[in-house]
Amino acid sequence: MSVPGEREPFFIGWSRSVPPSLLRFCGAVALVLLALLAGLGLLLGRTVEDPAARLLAFAPAVEVRPEPWAADRSLKGIVTADPYPVLHLAPDAAMPFGRAVLLVGDGKRGADVAASTTPVEVSGGLLRRGDVAMLVLDGPPRPVAGEPAREAPAVQRLGRWRVAGEICDGKCYAGGMRPGSGLSHRACAELCLLGDVPAIFVAAMPVAGRQFLVLAAQDGGKPPPALLDLTALPVELEGEVERRGDMLIFKVDMRHARLL
Repeated sequence: MSVPGEREPFFIGWSRSVPPSLLRFCGAVALVLLALLAGLGLLLGRTVEDPAARLLAFAPAVEVRPEPWAADRSLKGIVTADPYPVLHLAPDAAMPFGRAVLLVGDGKRGADVAASTTPVEVSGGLLRRGDVAMLVLDGPPRPVAGEPAREAPAVQRLGRWRVAGEICDGKCYAGGMRPGSGLSHRACAELCLLGDVPAIFVAAMPVAGRQFLVLAAQDGGKPPPALLDLTALPVELEGEVERRGDMLIFKVDMRHARLL
């Protein structure tokens, strides 16, 4: 009912003007809908599992143990080059087998470092995840004066293994990118592996006490290109496993590789 003396708003369909009361109503409805959509987005975001929280549904959680040597940006040791450059720190009471640190260059590039039984010093940024330790070099190795040469770690053959897990590039998996594993990271992992970033195999169950193995070809060199087709997917690999210091090398026989 209209009040005498007041002008009742009247909507005309072909008119370009809208009554103020209708504008206020539509604005209020729009604000309420935006608030509801924002709240729904936040709620859904909190319930989605972090894709980097774990590698495989059946793999154990990964922790990084605190170690005194990891606090230094400069490390000293000898270098082996196959299948990838690795710095081997000298054994001591805390590390009876020494410590193996994979070396890598900046970006999606491996490290161009030659083998050396004479101790060298390298510096850079350290990436760590579980058993994986990798140093992103900020310059070439520097000879250490006055230190005698050391023999490379002895090779201990651990037999032939058939293991399920995932092939990853060691740099991103160790912390260079998040997530550093899984199907969403496959394209990045393939580019890293093409650039000679060390390939690692993350086993679903430990192999000789280790969950992470450095991948190699049967002759001990870099893994074959066919390995790229299996990157970031659940796979089963078979081959010989060797221990070098505190690092395991998995010499893959591609004839027995298969997707799970």
